[in-house]
Formats: sequence, structure tokens, C-alpha cells
Amino acid sequence: MKKILLVAITLLAVISCKNDDDSNNNCVEPLSVIATQINSESALIEWDPGNETAFEIEYGLNGFSPGTGTVAQTSQVSYFIDGLNPLTTYQAYVRSNCGSDGFSNYISTSFTTLEPVNPCNTPTDLFLIEVTSNSVTFGWSENNETAWEIEYGPSGFTLGTGTVIQTSQSNLQVTGLQPATTYEFYVRANCGADGFSEYSDQLVVTTNP
Repeated sequence: MKKILLVAITLLAVISCKNDDDSNNNCVEPLSVIATQINSESALIEWDPGNETAFEIEYGLNGFSPGTGTVAQTSQVSYFIDGLNPLTTYQAYVRSNCGSDGFSNYISTSFTTLEPVNPCNTPTDLFLIEVTSNSVTFGWSENNETAWEIEYGPSGFTLGTGTVIQTSQSNLQVTGLQPATTYEFYVRANCGADGFSEYSDQLVVTTNP
């Protein structure tokens, strides 16, 4: 009788241990994770949920330790992250949230945000219309913009140190120049609240003697 009781206790202990192990392994991590729709300030994190229905995502700068990043809970299989810095590498961790069964292991992905896109179009194709001993007239392709800033100076000058002119026309006559002198002209669009475009390629002109 004692032998039968000992066997029964042993079997019960084995079953109990097995149930504990199953409980610990009931929460399974997502099958895969990827970053998509990446731009200069945001990215969409998507994952294959497997059989789970609730998840925790944590993200931060590449190499951060889980527990120190930004955390969000979701029942979706994707999460949109915004407010990021351009040209920066981030890492995102995702794990299943199984309630009373706890959390699964993490899976992770990393991604690098893109360079910002300037919404203000750069003027292109600067062309010479007329040159005299003391003036230069030139134009450019508008590229859907309506206002521009011209900066010019003697050949080799540094942008930011030249003479600046504002105009709403896509051609300009610059007067008061020195004869037989080489000048460089740059144009950029002035887009108001959207700021300025990049500068155009330079137009190099030498005035007549």
C-alpha cells in the first residue's frame, strides 16, 4: 500500500511540474517583425502575431536596453512611431502580452530614418539672357514656386557673404557690376512658412570690358 501511495505521489509531482512548465511557455513571441514606411520622422513597425492577440512594443535609439525605452501596449499587429530624428538608427522590440501568463520573449528590428525632404522646390537650369559691362540678366526654371532669393558676388565668394535680392519674377537684371569681372550667381526658392529651397547650381558670368 505504501509503495502504491509513493508511486501516486511521484506521478502527481511529475504532472504538477509539467503543468508549471506549460504555463511558463504558454506565451509565445511574435514570429517576425519588420520596420516599413520609414521616412525622416516616423516608421511603421509590423509583426506576425502567431496565435497571440496582445502585444507590448518598446523602442529607442539603436543599442538601448529593454526597460529604458518608450513602451506602448496594443492589440494591433502594427504600431506607428513618430517624433523621430532624421538620419538616426532606432531599435524596436516587440513581445506578446499574455495577461496572467506573463510576457513572451522579445523579438526586435532596427531601422534608420531618412533625410528630410524639403517641400520647397529648388530652381534649376539657370541661363544667361544678356551681359554688358555693368549688368547681367539671367533666368531660371520656376519648378512650381513663385518667389526667389538671389545671392551673388565675385567669383569664389562664400554663400552668406554676397549681395542678396528678392524677386517674384523668374528672371532678373543685376546692375552696378564692375567691368571685366567674373561673378557667381545662385538662386533659391522662398517658400514662406516652408522656408527656403536648396541653392541652385551657380551661374558664372564675366562682364564685358
